[in-house]
Amino acid sequence: MTQTVAQSAVSSTTHVASPSAASSADAVTATGPSVIGEDMAALAARQKGFIASGAVLPSGARVDALRRLREGVQGYRDRLADAIRADYGRPEHPFLVREVVPVLHEIDWLIKAVPGFCGGRRVLSALGQFKARSYVRRQPLGRVVAYAHWADPFRSLLVPLADAIGAGNAVVLRPPAEAPATAEMVARMVRQYFEPEHVAVVSGGAETDEALLATAPDFVWYDGDTRGARTIAALAAPTLTPYAAITGGPSAALVHGDADMAMAARRIVWAKFLHAGQLRAAPDVLLVQRTVLDRVLDALRTELERAFGPQPRTSADFGRMVSAAGFVRQAERLAAGRALPFGPGDAPDRSSLYVPPTLLTDVPDDSPVLREEGFGPVLVVRPYTRLDEATAFLAGLPALTALYAFTTAHARGERLMETTRAGAVLINDAATHLANPRLPQGGVGETGHGAMAGPAGLATFSALRAAAVGSNFFDIPLRFAPGSDLKLKVLKRLYK
Repeated sequence: MTQTVAQSAVSSTTHVASPSAASSADAVTATGPSVIGEDMAALAARQKGFIASGAVLPSGARVDALRRLREGVQGYRDRLADAIRADYGRPEHPFLVREVVPVLHEIDWLIKAVPGFCGGRRVLSALGQFKARSYVRRQPLGRVVAYAHWADPFRSLLVPLADAIGAGNAVVLRPPAEAPATAEMVARMVRQYFEPEHVAVVSGGAETDEALLATAPDFVWYDGDTRGARTIAALAAPTLTPYAAITGGPSAALVHGDADMAMAARRIVWAKFLHAGQLRAAPDVLLVQRTVLDRVLDALRTELERAFGPQPRTSADFGRMVSAAGFVRQAERLAAGRALPFGPGDAPDRSSLYVPPTLLTDVPDDSPVLREEGFGPVLVVRPYTRLDEATAFLAGLPALTALYAFTTAHARGERLMETTRAGAVLINDAATHLANPRLPQGGVGETGHGAMAGPAGLATFSALRAAAVGSNFFDIPLRFAPGSDLKLKVLKRLYK
């Protein structure tokens, strides 16, 4: 196989202006040469040539590429688990559950769906197309650049990759700099299973982003924060490169008085405290009806102890902050209210970047903690009396990444579905939509635009095309010159 143009990311945990790396200097390692400037242009030329060859237009070629991707994920699964442990200290089980399994589900769904997707959809023809056959078809966008989020460095890279391949594109992957070992392992996997003109992995800093987007790719997919999205938008503007972005926002859970408390606690703890809360769509705020507040808090403590033992700092299933900056951010969140630590005497430890699972109460309404994606094991608990009070509070927040509402009343669940502005709303569950390839994963408003996964992912990485096959049987004279009083009369009668 031809060597891919992969480059190991600079190991850093400080977020800066570059949307994918923490330093403007590019690191050159054994994985490949520096791919900035002329080298980036050369990669773009190779991918353009590959697209022009039509090699990935047939559905069979796309399905074959998806099968190779699946083989790569399975073949590198253990090495990827080791890499994510080296980057973040995450154990293998939650990595498989939250990142690998959703990727495999996505690939399997695409393998079945792509042949039909390539075939197009028959639609009715207009009167002026008499005897024509009309279709709506989708065409590949071309060269796609996909940026991954540091919190889900594998899933947020591989799901858009699978969608883009299924839609018939050539792809450049931009892994997050915060996960250099994972980026390196993905680069090795890609190098083994794909030619670089089809899929390439590129890591580096701000200079790499500038050089890459200066080649005018046909589309950019960005999964990150608002600041990074603005950087992408600015770099894409000179070439009018279209882009879609998931920028994230707070997620919330709600437990009404009629909910199954034990089930709600189990699912909220899983969604919130896996990887110490450093995951997309982990709930940041928990709204609880006052009549059951004490029961919910007790159920949460019981479930936390069941999941992580009496001392979470010694649990192999509870992670650490991935950076000193992340630890500082959680310390700031803890200072915003009154903390109810899980274990007696359990306190944050800066030397090990440990932050205990914490329920936070008495947070002021105007606190920024309520309006941002937390990425940590601090869950704000806010009581409410009536559902109207809860919905009014949610309406005052930025658009949510997700809402997880627990109630046994169907009408109440439907009301929350209709009134909440969020990328996802789940009733009696939390975060499981991320593993369903038939559901879109995206944002709304401030949380982003565009979506990945399943039908939405194929739509994001392709463009609609009008197609029609005319008939040589007959022409309707009304559409042709010269005009006449008779033609006007008929037209006016037809379209009165």
